[in-house]
Amino acid sequence: MKLSHSMQSTADIPPPFESYSGDGPYSFISYAHADKVKVYKTIRGFREKGINIWYDEGIPPAGEWVDELAQAIKKSSSFVVFVSPRSADSRYVRMEVQYALSENKEILTIFLEDTQLPPGLSLCLQQFQSISIKENYWAENACKALLIRQDSYEFNPPKQKQQENAVDEEEIDYAIQLWSSWSKALDAQNRRFEKRHNLKPNPKYRIPETVFEPVAPPHPELIKTAPPSPTEDKSNKTRHPFALDVTITKQSKKEIVEPQKPHLNDYAGTFKWIPPGKITILVPYTDEKRLVHVRDGFWLGEYVVTQSTYTKIMGANPSFSELRLGEDSDNYPVNNISWLDAVSFCRALTMLANNEGTLPAKHEYRLPTEVEWEYACRAGSLTDYYFGDDPSELHKHGWFRGNSRKQMHPVGLKFANDWGLFDLYGNVREWVGNSFVNTLLNDSEQDEFRISRGGAYMKPAVECKSSSRSTNSLHHRFRNLGFRVALAPSPTL
Repeated sequence: MKLSHSMQSTADIPPPFESYSGDGPYSFISYAHADKVKVYKTIRGFREKGINIWYDEGIPPAGEWVDELAQAIKKSSSFVVFVSPRSADSRYVRMEVQYALSENKEILTIFLEDTQLPPGLSLCLQQFQSISIKENYWAENACKALLIRQDSYEFNPPKQKQQENAVDEEEIDYAIQLWSSWSKALDAQNRRFEKRHNLKPNPKYRIPETVFEPVAPPHPELIKTAPPSPTEDKSNKTRHPFALDVTITKQSKKEIVEPQKPHLNDYAGTFKWIPPGKITILVPYTDEKRLVHVRDGFWLGEYVVTQSTYTKIMGANPSFSELRLGEDSDNYPVNNISWLDAVSFCRALTMLANNEGTLPAKHEYRLPTEVEWEYACRAGSLTDYYFGDDPSELHKHGWFRGNSRKQMHPVGLKFANDWGLFDLYGNVREWVGNSFVNTLLNDSEQDEFRISRGGAYMKPAVECKSSSRSTNSLHHRFRNLGFRVALAPSPTL
């Protein structure tokens, strides 16, 4: 007797066939395991039509398996995502979509059910072709689209090494590609808005391409540095963290700029004004110090992004939570966030504010650069911490190993710095945009590593200073990783 869908456990459903393992083009399938019945039936039909299919065969993502998923997406000729309320809530489906977007893959969206997508995921997918299984001939149309992409896909095997020191493949800045795709998605949304409301093209609903056009680095520093030092031998250098001796040069009266009011965003809360100024930084790998001018003021989030705020924008909460009975997670920092997740959030917030007319002219929401983060954290201080050099005072200002009880805490329970920013030390580490390396050495080269600042709830006091920093892959997620958002002038070409 055949079990009904409601009676049949998805764990008991065997994979219909093995994933494609050849060298030719293939389609990557992204789906929620709760939708196996419909998905397996559909991809079986795709395979019968001659489409090569790669899917996870029901194995839950973990460890090296995530790396295998990434490689499979990277090598695919097309990416298919089956959308349902279950997949919209799936952290792994969103992760796969974001990675496919960063790899500039053509995405085919197949709606298994009517689904209200969170703004971030909607923005990712709306620029691509979508099909609903409620449409007539939907399966035939999907097969046709995938076969066209498969037949036209040009497979480029890796080139042979030209010399002994040649690298296997070119380093790619996935973040630049992601931001480029976000720009296209934003423009497509604005055009749809104008068409739906019978509007003529209006600058109010159009952000100039130069605002989000990818450059190297993706967010040029809002600073100008002293002349570069003589050429250095970088052959033995690493891009991992290094110790920095950083101080602030106080502003003269002539340089003081009239303070701006805090900026209030209906979704993300209050942003504190950070005035322009100067910061002296020890150049990485050298004994040289440089005086860096932060030429333009900007706003920075009063708090790190909370779980409540992240859920409002992105429609889901990826955080680890260890709450006591009856406790609410809304005011806890969002965590388990990759650098790409943080970038996606900033782009979605920019889009929403622009469409609602609340975005200041020629501004955008983004991650602060590393220079901006430390400059804002120090708030003019010259000491290890913005409150002084005594680590025994840290318990008043942040959650760290000495007082956290091995868990994170709600935001805003400790003292703020002089510029009104809370939780700069401890609790969760904060992703930043460009690093000191990119800024001070005029280094536009990017690899997969990104910087986080401020220490975390399991770090000792010595690792929660204004200059403390860590590095992780831009794809890395962990329970002590979160982020804070800046509102700053848009980059110009």
